[in-house]
Amino acid sequence: MGRLRNHMVDYMTVRGYSPKTIKAYTWAVDTMSARFGRSPLSLSPADLEAYFLGLRNSRLSEATIHLANHAIRFFYRIHGIGDLVPKLRSRGRHASLPPVLGRAEVSRLLDGCSDLKSRTIFSLIYSCGLRISEAINLKVADIDFERKTVFVRRGKSKKDRYTALGDRMARLIREYCLVHSPRGCLFYSRTTDEPLSADSIRSRFRTLAARLGLPKAVRVHTLRHCFATHLLEGGANIVHIMRLLGHSNIQTTMVYLHVQSTESMNIQSPMDTLPDPGPGAHKQMEMFRQSA
Repeated sequence: MGRLRNHMVDYMTVRGYSPKTIKAYTWAVDTMSARFGRSPLSLSPADLEAYFLGLRNSRLSEATIHLANHAIRFFYRIHGIGDLVPKLRSRGRHASLPPVLGRAEVSRLLDGCSDLKSRTIFSLIYSCGLRISEAINLKVADIDFERKTVFVRRGKSKKDRYTALGDRMARLIREYCLVHSPRGCLFYSRTTDEPLSADSIRSRFRTLAARLGLPKAVRVHTLRHCFATHLLEGGANIVHIMRLLGHSNIQTTMVYLHVQSTESMNIQSPMDTLPDPGPGAHKQMEMFRQSA
């Protein structure tokens, strides 16, 4: 759907849609077009009903299905026939908690990096709570060793912010700069001299995680979750964490209250507060062992 795709991209670009949204929307329409093997403008309402029925019966997440619905509806609306697309009701999304590694696991992961560039990238994402896009957009000038800050430009929703630069992280960045001599962007590809791509960073992380035997649910973004959770467990104010992460809503940051360890909350299990059952219980336990 080359011509139609180009028209959709131009339409969204003129209206200021982000590259990420453009990529997601065109992917959804391309996928549907490939499914039928013909132009999406030739599809009937029955075809679209069948397509979304197939999505519902698949293992796709509710979020992915609704993204496809919004994207396809948007495409048809451009051509004045948005009513062709069925409106989907949400079944309710499963509020899953983000995976988080312990401090020892993060240390093992960073120590397991086979090259200085990977170690610096993943350490910086963890140390500063960065998104991948924020890490690849960093400039050398964004690192302020004197003020101990990292300037994050055009984060999510195109917001700038500062985050903290720790002493160990500062030493690692200095070492990286001595070896790799970055001039503009901090993390660049040797072959193209352009910033590293997000796919390249994800590929590096997948290789590392597989070698270390980490769970498949662990992603690069998990390091950002670890940053927030470990700060919270260390007693940091949740409002400060919200600002360091660049969240607009405190409710987004509140999810980390659910993943911090109970030990950091000084919570004692009620089982541990029960009085000692005494010698009679030990005799009964010995009977259980013998009967087993």
